[in-house]
Amino acid sequence: MKLFVITGASRGLGEALVRALLQPGHHLVCVARRDNPALREAAQQAGVPLDWHCRDLADTDAAQQWTRDTLAAPPGGFGMATLILNAGVVEPIGDLAALEAATLVPHLQLNLVSPMLTTAAFIQATDGWNCTRRVLAISSGAARRPIEGWSAYCAGKAGLDMFVRSINAEYAARPAGKSVRAVALAPGVIDTGMQDIIRTQEFAQVERFRDLKSQGNLASPDTVAAAIKKYLERDDFGATELDDLRK
Repeated sequence: MKLFVITGASRGLGEALVRALLQPGHHLVCVARRDNPALREAAQQAGVPLDWHCRDLADTDAAQQWTRDTLAAPPGGFGMATLILNAGVVEPIGDLAALEAATLVPHLQLNLVSPMLTTAAFIQATDGWNCTRRVLAISSGAARRPIEGWSAYCAGKAGLDMFVRSINAEYAARPAGKSVRAVALAPGVIDTGMQDIIRTQEFAQVERFRDLKSQGNLASPDTVAAAIKKYLERDDFGATELDDLRK
């Protein structure tokens, strides 16, 4: 049995990942601000255990405590446990001189601090499980090259990339059952609600994103989720700690 803990699971790529992972031998633990009854029904029809939790992961203390509580009493033995850090937001978008604590701090709490604390709790909670442990952080091309007007998003995702490298530096070489392999994976530009928000904003490269939509060049969430599922199944997972799904 394989365990998957998925953050930001209610819509967009997160929802598509849940659907892709609904298969026999999997147990899914999903967390999001909103419920998704259709996913829970799909899991029931597929006969796949799915635990759904509604939490605001921008509340970093609550995010860490949720992870500890959820994994404190695992429902059964697992040969693999995978944490998928998907939750995130793109706003605020705009001139970095206009950044304000009221919007920047919650952004970094959700995009960087919460993933760090959730991962810490995941590693601690699974320490005695004696199973393969993996962390997949959904990164972005914006983590690796700056986009004018996206200073918050670029900085948060770049920080997440470095955090993934830190996980590997501390845990990848530990003995079997104690090691953790992590990857920060940029999935490309996906046709989700985040792109809807981006196209309504005004920043230097906005026309590129509008053109991607109008020309039908956005990847579908289901296509990307299927590719990520295959990526998670690779024997060499973690060999490239900062990766891009489009390679």
